[in-house]
Amino acid sequence: MTVLIGALVSALAGALVATVMMEHAVEANHRRGVQALYAADGLLASVIADLAGRSDWNAIVEGAGPSRFRAGPVRVPLPDGSVVDTEAETRALTSDRDQPGDLPWHLFAWGWFGDLVGAPDRVPRLYVAAWVRAGPAADTDLPVDATGPLVVRAAAFGPFHVKRVVEATVARRAATVQVVAWNIVR
Repeated sequence: MTVLIGALVSALAGALVATVMMEHAVEANHRRGVQALYAADGLLASVIADLAGRSDWNAIVEGAGPSRFRAGPVRVPLPDGSVVDTEAETRALTSDRDQPGDLPWHLFAWGWFGDLVGAPDRVPRLYVAAWVRAGPAADTDLPVDATGPLVVRAAAFGPFHVKRVVEATVARRAATVQVVAWNIVR
């Protein structure tokens, strides 16, 4: 009877350990995903601020006016050994256009998130990249300047294939840049 009870307690302890380890892994993956989402949104805000300081968006739409945030190569290894290739991501975005008349995406800003926020040693090792393309015809009643709206897509890549993407349509209204639409890309 003692051996049977000992075996039962051991089995329960083993199941408890397995459950705790699984919960820990799920929590860690969720935390990495949330950090990546916030990093992508932070890059999006930085790109919008960069766009606000530019008077002509036509060069940006044509791929000739990249952001000042271009830290490092466009193909980088992550801490877990996986590789982020922004050129391949750009090709994938361009081939997956929403509408047949959509203009291609252009890589606008890229680098380590720590370099973007000025604290490379104090933030998670996330690689961020942003693309821009001409936006849809104005779908609001507000006047848009001659350059038209832009669609900005920001992505954060992390270890264990974590990737979070946010997208915003921005338009110039008088002297300001306004976010017309914002969403998380699934």
